[in-house]
Amino acid sequence: MKIRSVYTMAAIVPLFLFLVTNPLKGQNGNLLNNRPLNTSGNNMLQSVSDQQEADLKKLYSSKVETPKEFLNGKEYESYYSRVKAKPLLFYEKKRSASIITKTRQYNNLTLQYDTYLDEVIYSDTSRTLNFRFPQIALNKDIVDEFYLYFEDDALHFINYREPETSKMGLKEGFYELVFDGGLKFVIRHESKEFLREGRNNYKYYPKYYISTGEEFTTYKNRKAFLRLFGNKAEDVKRFIKSSGIKVGKADKFQIVSILKYYDSLIVSGK
Repeated sequence: MKIRSVYTMAAIVPLFLFLVTNPLKGQNGNLLNNRPLNTSGNNMLQSVSDQQEADLKKLYSSKVETPKEFLNGKEYESYYSRVKAKPLLFYEKKRSASIITKTRQYNNLTLQYDTYLDEVIYSDTSRTLNFRFPQIALNKDIVDEFYLYFEDDALHFINYREPETSKMGLKEGFYELVFDGGLKFVIRHESKEFLREGRNNYKYYPKYYISTGEEFTTYKNRKAFLRLFGNKAEDVKRFIKSSGIKVGKADKFQIVSILKYYDSLIVSGK
């Protein structure tokens, strides 16, 4: 992730003069705005620096309307700044990211995923606003898929929408596609809000869903999990036992190992 220097207030005025006469470009050369900024005759701000700061903020608070670009959404404000349990997925881990739309893929982006609001958050690291990088909650209708690349894992998210979700037994939103073989395995990364010391906090609750056909289902215990494998349940049960896996506490990698074993049984015809 690139780290940009923070502009002082004194440096913003010439920057603004440049911005109002030139289209802005994102990390991939995408135009963020190709129209001049409007100023209000009734503006009561006391200084030129306050005026330019307000106009720059308007650039990100309104919907970006440049056609065929992923930068379409609304300004994102962090509502959790004073709490330790933040709703951003693995927010402390370094990552790069990609977005896939209906027309193309955009790489080397700076993204966060808000697990409470189910929103993909884009940070524009090419500029600063109020001494921070501007953030946009991207329009879900545009983002079909996105990737988060960490040092130890790569997460692939798919935007499931109606009417497809009604057939799948899922609610609309982003799901991590973990495994797509004889069975399909997805994770809904969610956070729930709770009060602590008079403040809203957020606890992370990932939900595992497995599909044996068209519809996804979750499971509460090992017995329910084994039923997913039909006449191969006893074989899978032995594999789970020999692998020392506790289904109720299994992470996604352990679940994937079980699903791969099941696939091997189907392929071999055993």
